[in-house]
Amino acid sequence: MARSGTRAVPFPPPPTAPRGPPSMANPPDAPSTRQGMLHRFGKRLGDALLARNPPPHHGQARLDRFLAFRNAVAQVAAHTEQEQVLLDALCTLALQSTTATLAWVCRPDAQGNFSTLAEAGRVDYLDEFAHPRTGLPIDQGPLNRVWREQTPLFNAPFPEGPLRRAWEERARKFSFRSIAVLPIPRDGKPWALFALYDPAARAFPSDCQIVLQSILRLVTETLEDWCDILQEREQARQQSILGAALKASDEGVILTDAERQVLYTNPSFSMLTGYLPAEITRLGMRVLQGPLTDPEALREIDAALHAQTFYNGTLLNYRRDGRTFWNHLSLIPIHSPEGALTHYVGMMRDVTEERLALHQLEYDAYHDRLTGIGNRRSLEDQVEVSLLRAQRQQSRLAVCMIDLDHFKPVNDLYGHDAGDHVLRVISRRLQEKLRRTDYVARIGGDEFVLLIEGYNTRQELEIILAKIEGAVTGPIYLKTGERVGVHLSMGVSLYHPPYRPDFTTLLQTADQALYQSKAQKGQREHYWIIVDGEPA
Repeated sequence: MARSGTRAVPFPPPPTAPRGPPSMANPPDAPSTRQGMLHRFGKRLGDALLARNPPPHHGQARLDRFLAFRNAVAQVAAHTEQEQVLLDALCTLALQSTTATLAWVCRPDAQGNFSTLAEAGRVDYLDEFAHPRTGLPIDQGPLNRVWREQTPLFNAPFPEGPLRRAWEERARKFSFRSIAVLPIPRDGKPWALFALYDPAARAFPSDCQIVLQSILRLVTETLEDWCDILQEREQARQQSILGAALKASDEGVILTDAERQVLYTNPSFSMLTGYLPAEITRLGMRVLQGPLTDPEALREIDAALHAQTFYNGTLLNYRRDGRTFWNHLSLIPIHSPEGALTHYVGMMRDVTEERLALHQLEYDAYHDRLTGIGNRRSLEDQVEVSLLRAQRQQSRLAVCMIDLDHFKPVNDLYGHDAGDHVLRVISRRLQEKLRRTDYVARIGGDEFVLLIEGYNTRQELEIILAKIEGAVTGPIYLKTGERVGVHLSMGVSLYHPPYRPDFTTLLQTADQALYQSKAQKGQREHYWIIVDGEPA
């Protein structure tokens, strides 16, 4: 099996051995750096052990070696922030300071195999260990037991039985007679295992077990300290990124505390409102309100703040120089992990141009582009309103359809610009002559429709129509100075309660009357013909 990469062994290793957080990853020259560090600490450890020169079987000498092992690991932990360096040092120094001939740091994956995180010594045993053990209960091995129970195991890896005999037979090839397996937790959860294989029987007496456990506690604490440091660095990095994003945002951003005291505004807020951060902190957000700010919108904002819920809406606000702008405002409550309200974040966007464009679209949908008066769509809505009002008030309504006479010659002789000018003048004159309750719309070409409400008698209606005739037929001066004139024909459809016609019926009746008026142009007494809208 290749020495590099992941070593998969039955029971338990992940397919690629994790090597710690990204910031702990080894730089390009890490292997040589790691080897140099391990060499220095190994030399110090060897010098210390040789100075003592104790007999290898002496119990105090063995304990001293384990204590020296702990000190060396502590020095490595104090001089590196790289996870892999620490794990490699743990294995290498274990072999230099004890009689063990194989040290292994590993971790299981979901399939029950162990991945090598670090190794030193007789690593070829791990290749031998990788061969299937047909018929043997692999879940009873020492690695799995320690991983499952998270309790260290020393010297006696298997109970008496077939599994122990199989392990002894395989271990005999490498002169292994005892084993120590210790868990390495991280953040309170199982993370990895540290295993030592030793050729001596009962190579790990109780005093050395205590030292080994203290070494693994040191490794665990170091790894967790690094995690805390990395988390703090990551939080600082994220806060830096967030701060840069807020400063660069096109939207105005406001941060307040739970009492709505302004804590922060970004540059876009100042550009939008004209208020500097110190000013808005002192004056508060209410300084953006003014006489035209919708009170209902303010009540909705107050209700959302009181309920500690999200708000999203548009309201009219005031800049520092007094100019107004339409503000699309989003308010987001921020709660602590315990659920307590801590802050509000506000996002502001100037939607004045969008608002004006929307208003223009709405205006265009109901108004004639050339003359600015109502169009057919607007007329349909207005007829419904006028009919309901007439029915409610038991009053009268006249639907009058107008067609201009002699308009085509103006277009043909002077051009379409002159014709457009005539239509605009006629529209303005009709509006001026109608009463406040009346209505005028252009439905196409030189056709107009009037709605005249609230007259009492036909004679009163005819007086209104006569005034309209005088206004329309008066001379019109073109921009070039030429004087032109037009006349008109009109068909009138009358409504009176309790008859309830619809818009189409009334308009068709008025159109038929208009047709009769134009047909009788040479013989008619008036330019209009009035027809009762009620069917026979």
